[in-house]
Amino acid sequence: MPQVVRGTRAVRRPVPQGSTVMCAGCATMVKFAAKVRRHQIIANVYVDDRWNRVEHYHPECYASAGEPHGAVRES
Repeated sequence: MPQVVRGTRAVRRPVPQGSTVMCAGCATMVKFAAKVRRHQIIANVYVDDRWNRVEHYHPECYASAGEPHGAVRES
């Protein structure tokens, strides 16, 4: 069985319709737009090797914050 690597990571995902999450960078809503394919950065945050929380960012806010959870994975 492959070893599961646990740790904070960030991925780029499309913003789903009906999204009501707040950006951890600017504290405004990460909004869905029908005619624009918007993306968000989702970070699973681990503290002491245990999952702690999920943070959502606008891509530009994540970049402005200096990629606080590492480079963004596209998969």
